[in-house]
Amino acid sequence: MRDKELLYIKTIAEEKNITRAAEKLHVAQPSLTQCVQRIEKELNSPLFYRQKSGLILTDAGNLYYQMACQVLEIWDSFSKQIDNMQQITKGSLTIGASWYNTILILTSFLPIYAKKYSQVEVHLQEKNSTELERLLALGEVDLILAHQYPEKLSIRKNFDSKRLVHIPLLKEPFCAVVSKKYSISSGNEREATHFPMINLEELASVPYVRFNDNQRIRHISDFLLEEAAICPPVAVSTYGFPSAFELVSQGMGFTFLPEYYIRRFVSDISSVRVYSLPQSYAAYWTTSICYYHSDYMPVTVVRFLEMIKNFRFPYE
Repeated sequence: MRDKELLYIKTIAEEKNITRAAEKLHVAQPSLTQCVQRIEKELNSPLFYRQKSGLILTDAGNLYYQMACQVLEIWDSFSKQIDNMQQITKGSLTIGASWYNTILILTSFLPIYAKKYSQVEVHLQEKNSTELERLLALGEVDLILAHQYPEKLSIRKNFDSKRLVHIPLLKEPFCAVVSKKYSISSGNEREATHFPMINLEELASVPYVRFNDNQRIRHISDFLLEEAAICPPVAVSTYGFPSAFELVSQGMGFTFLPEYYIRRFVSDISSVRVYSLPQSYAAYWTTSICYYHSDYMPVTVVRFLEMIKNFRFPYE
């Protein structure tokens, strides 16, 4: 039994006609007929019988067809993997990430990946997490880096599938950034953090510089305020971390920002006070790699996942 014979029987079964199958396979019809007869003789069992609708599989033919489909699928996957092994230094990789995950993670990691696989062409799409999930579902990116909500925050997941894989990379706590214009009496206690701890009730009357309502940081921040049972007056809504920090530094109140953003990308915090939040609150998000698992994964994706899962980020 050869792979061509498997393909021949599979094609005849699907076309229900030897002439059409021969045309599709680009082989002579007599040769195809002889192949079927030879296989039936070896098996001592007919594979097809004729009806007005065309050739129909017998019970033995149906078993042969199912086996042929399975073997050909395995062979196709094997062939692709062998080809990828031979072409491991070539190919393309499309990654989706927010601007923040780009500067926080990919600017540290991609130079190392590119050095090892210099001929892999990397494409980067920068969108918010919701849009990235949509692009991944459409197959327009190979994988994404997305912010996942805390477990305590019940958000309905439109982005879910049995084939969807989440690999957590970083659990990043949030901080409260408060203008020095406002007096905060708490902040002496530390809970194994880089900044003093704050009692969120202290922010009840401080104006709130919040993010737009389609941003995950806004959803988590609002949940924190709900957990603390406070409703501070809203000063302004904004989109970017830099603008939120600058507005607070100019005296507009307080905001919540990811801790690694403050530690790595804010050079001057002299005009604000930065506070850690008690661990009893769901004050964090988790950056995860998300992709759809399949029996065949492009080698560029496999190597990226292998490398990034073992990568040590400088601010952890």
